[in-house]
Amino acid sequence: MAYKILSLDGGGSWAVIQARVLKDIYGDIHGHELLRSFDMAIANSGGSLVLACLCNNMLLSEIISVFEDESKRKQVFSKLNFWEKLSLRNIASLTSVLGPKYSAKRKMEGLRTVFTKYDSLIKEGKATKSIVDTPMHELPAIIGKPDLQIIVVGFDYFKQRASFFRSNTKSHTDVFNNGKYYQITLGHAIHSSSNAPVNYFDSPAEANVSLLGGNDSRKAWYWDGAVSGFNNPILAGVIEAMTNNNGIPLSDYNILSLGTGTGGRAVIPDYQNSTDPRIASIYQKNKDNKLAMANSRTSFISDIQKMSTSILGDPPDSATFIAYSIIDPSLSNKACIVRINPCIKPVLNPDSLIFEIPKAYANNPDDFVKVMDLDMDAVANDEVSLITQLCSKFIVSSDPCLPNQFIRGDGSGIHLGYGTYREAKARWLSATAVQP
Repeated sequence: MAYKILSLDGGGSWAVIQARVLKDIYGDIHGHELLRSFDMAIANSGGSLVLACLCNNMLLSEIISVFEDESKRKQVFSKLNFWEKLSLRNIASLTSVLGPKYSAKRKMEGLRTVFTKYDSLIKEGKATKSIVDTPMHELPAIIGKPDLQIIVVGFDYFKQRASFFRSNTKSHTDVFNNGKYYQITLGHAIHSSSNAPVNYFDSPAEANVSLLGGNDSRKAWYWDGAVSGFNNPILAGVIEAMTNNNGIPLSDYNILSLGTGTGGRAVIPDYQNSTDPRIASIYQKNKDNKLAMANSRTSFISDIQKMSTSILGDPPDSATFIAYSIIDPSLSNKACIVRINPCIKPVLNPDSLIFEIPKAYANNPDDFVKVMDLDMDAVANDEVSLITQLCSKFIVSSDPCLPNQFIRGDGSGIHLGYGTYREAKARWLSATAVQP
C-alpha cells in the first residue's frame, strides 16, 4: 500500500505557487480533506504557512487569497522603522544593502491575526482553541487522521542545529531524547520555521516549548529551517518515514515535492577562460547580456549577501536527488517522487549561442526580468502579481509554458523527473489515482 508524503519548500510569498498547484491537482477542497489523502506532510518556512492553512481547514482558494492579500502579507512581513534599524543590532539595514528588514516579533502577532480570521474549527466544534495555539501532537486527531505525521523544520539558534517540530510523540528519530517529547504549538512552529536571518528578520523567533506530561516549560529561539539545509525538506521527510515505517517497501513511497520557483540569470563567469571554443564563445556573446551574470569579481558585501540568501535555495535540487537515490538507487526514473517547481531562467539559443527570454514570456519580456530578480519577500501587489502571472505560464496543459525543474539532467538525455508541469501532474495522478 502506498505511503504518501507531501513536502513543501520554503520561499516566503512564493509559496502561493504551492497552493495554486494543489488546487489545480485536487480542486478547491478543504485543507483537512487534502491532508487526509497523505500519510505525512512536512514543510519549511513559506511552505509551513501553506501547511498551517491546510491544518486550519481552509479552502485552497482561501489559502491563495491570503497570499495574494497585500494587507495580510504586510502583517507577516512587518517592516522595521527607522528607530528599530538604528539599534546596534540592525544598524546595517540602514544601508539598504545589507541587514534585516522585518520584525520577528510582529510577525508572530501578524500570523495570529491572519489565522484567527479564517479559524472556523472552534465554531464547528472540531477544536477548543485557535489553530495557532494548538499543540502539534493534537493536530492529526483534529484533521481526522490520527496516524498522520506533520513536521515543521526550524533551526535552533543557540544549539546551532536543525529542529524538527513533530506531531508524532513516539517518533523513532527522537528515541535519543530518552522518550521525552517537547510540545510546541503550530503557531510557534511556523513562526520559527519562517524566520529567515540576516537580510530578512531582525531576531530569532521566540517559541515556548514544554515537556509533554512533565514539569519543564521553557523559551527557545529559532531561525528558519533553511539555515539547517532543509529549505527543501523532502530528505528529512524520507528519513522520518523510513525510521517509523518498518515493513513498508521503498517502492511504495509516493512523494509530492512542491517548490517555490528556481532559477535566475544564466551564470557564466567560469565560461570566460574555458578551453572549449563553444563555451568561450557563449561567454563572449553574453558578457553584456542582461539575462546573464558574467562578472567574476567578488567583495565582502557580496559574499555576505550570497551566503545569507544561499540557504533559501536548493540548486541543483540536491535534497530531492538524495531522497530519490535512497528510494531508487538504480536511478531508473520509475520511483514516484514527483518534483514540481517552476524554472525561471533564460534559454540558450543553440544557433546564436545567446541567452533569450523563454517563449512563455515572449509577449512580456520585461516581466520576465522582473520576476527573475524578485526576492522571496515579495510584499507589494505588483510583485505578487508577477508570481501570479508566473503561475499562469507554468500551471498549463499546453505550450508555450515555463519548464519544470528536473531532479537531475535537462531532458536532452538521461534524466530524473519531468520537464513540464503537465507531465509531473500526470505522473502524480496516475500513481495516486487522484481525480482532478
